[in-house]
Amino acid sequence: MLYRIKASARISSPLLMGLVLAACGGSGGGGLTSDTPDQPTIELKPGGYATTIAFDDGSTVDAATLLSPSGRFVVLVDFDDITSGILEYGSGGTITGIGTDYVFDGLSWQTQSGTISGEAASSSSATITAIAPGYESTSTLERDDQYSDLGVTLASLSGTYTMDVPGVTLTSVTIASDGIITGNDETGCVFNGNVAIPDPRYNVYEVTYSANNCADSQRNGDYSGIGAYDPDLGEVQFAGTGNQVASFFIGTK
Repeated sequence: MLYRIKASARISSPLLMGLVLAACGGSGGGGLTSDTPDQPTIELKPGGYATTIAFDDGSTVDAATLLSPSGRFVVLVDFDDITSGILEYGSGGTITGIGTDYVFDGLSWQTQSGTISGEAASSSSATITAIAPGYESTSTLERDDQYSDLGVTLASLSGTYTMDVPGVTLTSVTIASDGIITGNDETGCVFNGNVAIPDPRYNVYEVTYSANNCADSQRNGDYSGIGAYDPDLGEVQFAGTGNQVASFFIGTK
């Protein structure tokens, strides 16, 4: 389901595709003399969100966002355009935050960071404005409740998955029943890491892993990210970001 949400997305420029989901609390209003009661905090539920980003020139791009119960998020625009960040929530649905976008320009990976502000209309939808130097966009998020509420367990994730996508490096990853990740790709990269499930009620999990022995030394290093599982397709999807590089894996058993 995540890939189907994402499949129509085109490569988009800068950063704040990913900031569409960051959220960090605003302060409650009013001084000591205010009679206005504190407004309740509206938190976006964990899971997958269909995301539409609108730019100043009137163009739009579709993306997919994964939000973990821990507050971490990733936004997938394409294999070479991924944003990650951390979120929190404030009173009355206020949303603010930061994130970093990783874009491959055809020669090397570039990163850019920015800030966001916005409002959650409910626990399943939000509107966000993202700002970076010379850049501004407004994004809407709508949660896929059916997909997000499937839940996920280490038992359901366990198995060996292969990513065989035209134009993308052939990669194999095994997830053991205890959450240990091992894998490799056709360029020589070797992967080792771990899967953690913050809340099994939601179809989202967190990954940490290292890449070593890669032919492109820029890809070596430690990564962290977020993923989801499609039981109908027997498919895992996760995106991770490191110091300079982002990676996306979508594989089937």
